[in-house]
Amino acid sequence: MLKPSTEPNMFKPTFTLDSRQLAVMAAAIRQEWFDILQLIMEEELRLMNINMMNQGDDAQILQAHRWSRGASMFYSGVMDRLREITQVDTYNNSGIGTPENPETLPLPQEFE
Repeated sequence: MLKPSTEPNMFKPTFTLDSRQLAVMAAAIRQEWFDILQLIMEEELRLMNINMMNQGDDAQILQAHRWSRGASMFYSGVMDRLREITQVDTYNNSGIGTPENPETLPLPQEFE
């Protein structure tokens, strides 16, 4: 486990993965355990939303809403980042720019 950052502004978005780290993450994301983990995380978000609706007074609802919204934003941001990692890894492994495949672009189906 990595030690927590001690920099003054640890939330500055300056972290980038090198090619080895990117490949390791992309390989992990494509395994079945990650699909199961994703289902568990989505279910926890649903339970947080249900808990928010079952609060008693307005202050508790507002507090639960803030927690639920923060968790949803975190989950959405992580999933977007992981989607980007898999797209970059797919591009890196596609062989585009090699003599065997000089200019073929990996376009989504709707653009072919």
